[in-house]
Amino acid sequence: MLNYLARLGWSHGDQEVFSIDEMIKLFDVTKVHSSAAAFNPEKLLWLNQHYIKNSDLKHVAHHLSHHLGKLGVDPADGGPDILEVVKAQRERAKTLVEMAHNSVFFYKDFDAYDSKDAAAHLKPEAEQPLNMLRERLAALQLWEAQAIHETVTAVAETLGLKLGKIAQPLRVAVAGRAVSPPIDQTLALVGREKTLARLDAALEYIRKQTVTA
Repeated sequence: MLNYLARLGWSHGDQEVFSIDEMIKLFDVTKVHSSAAAFNPEKLLWLNQHYIKNSDLKHVAHHLSHHLGKLGVDPADGGPDILEVVKAQRERAKTLVEMAHNSVFFYKDFDAYDSKDAAAHLKPEAEQPLNMLRERLAALQLWEAQAIHETVTAVAETLGLKLGKIAQPLRVAVAGRAVSPPIDQTLALVGREKTLARLDAALEYIRKQTVTA
């Protein structure tokens, strides 16, 4: 916010990002424009995202924990290391509020799928690949991103499907929506037990939709 306010009506060449030390050194009130400054919320979000992406992980995690707490999540109670969650989410969040909302599913089960995403991806044709994924993921000796990636890719190749036809139903099953970090990273953070349980729930959801269709 200090960076944005300092840059509102003042400039130093084309530089947009300033440390506090740079602002103290370079800011000159006589160089502030006399005309009214225009508030640009998109630029503020861009700048905020820059700091989320480039600030110390522990600093971001500390503030993310606060926002997760407002959503009923205490990362200290279990689930993935919040530092790993920040690593996974920092490239795609413009605010910590957004990051917190998009990270709740790592820590606790969701009540419902996003209706549009479920309609698009949890369809009858997803049952076979999700069944095969469930079986092969359950058999993994090591629950880590590389092994998960290889498993998802192998299932896609076995069934002759594009990776997206596998990854998107899997993503909705595990995250409740069609947007998350890379699917291997997502499953690694969610953990084996929760991933398998959510796959079971998604398969049951598909079967129920098929019966009532």
